[in-house]
Amino acid sequence: MKSFKLFLSVLALVAFAAAPVLRAEDAPVTPPAGAPEHKGSRFDRLKELTERLGLTDEQVAKIKPIIADEMAAMKALKQDATVDKEAKRAKAMEIHKAHVEQIIPILTSEQQAKFKAGREKHKEKSGEAPAPKSGPAQ
Repeated sequence: MKSFKLFLSVLALVAFAAAPVLRAEDAPVTPPAGAPEHKGSRFDRLKELTERLGLTDEQVAKIKPIIADEMAAMKALKQDATVDKEAKRAKAMEIHKAHVEQIIPILTSEQQAKFKAGREKHKEKSGEAPAPKSGPAQ
């Protein structure tokens, strides 16, 4: 009888200890205010480009499959277990650069300037060296 009481006591203790954890799993996860719902998705990227550059519907239609292709290539690269971390990073940069080169001709000259300025700002923020500016040396 004593072991049965001990068993019930331990069971009750475990139930009380697990209750907050179980309740926390039921709570919906809400992103921080202002954060996109699916960060990194092609739709967020397309939306961000559309808002920042003022893309037309025709430009959106041309850019959407380019971004979708880039996302698919990045996903395949991420899942490739035969490539080491440094090689994946280099390949990811190649994939991104190739897709950016497809997007730039679709943009107007004003949009291209905004796009390039945004990329430079991102590079500064992430710690990458900005691309050298062309022009006369001083």
